[in-house]
Amino acid sequence: MKANLKFKDYVVNSIEFKNNLSFDNSPVEIDFDINSEVNFISDKEFFLGLEIEIFREPEKNNYPFNFKAEIIGTFEIDTDNEVEKNKLAEQNSVAILFPYVRALISTYTSASNVSPIILPPINVVKYIQNKKKKGI
Repeated sequence: MKANLKFKDYVVNSIEFKNNLSFDNSPVEIDFDINSEVNFISDKEFFLGLEIEIFREPEKNNYPFNFKAEIIGTFEIDTDNEVEKNKLAEQNSVAILFPYVRALISTYTSASNVSPIILPPINVVKYIQNKKKKGI
């Protein structure tokens, strides 16, 4: 039996934006961090919380601002294989939600009268796996 993962919906749970008024307008590379957390609410349904932070400690690092956001996706999964269920929940659902976070960041920063941030497409699954291996 093939496992099915169904994306049902998402909500923006929180957004925090803090401008660094002492930023000197020098060029900066995008510095960001991604975290995720899966919470099963039944055998077939789970929530995925996806958090992202851009430009941590802006005053200390001469970044233009600090941006934090969390979105929560609701998913349905149909498989009895626990290993496959966890893999789909921890990896594929993150890859599904990431484009929504990218769009949110671009929209929010462009409306904040700062240089709009367009996160590069990345392999989010690999990013999170590497982060877990490093114990971060």
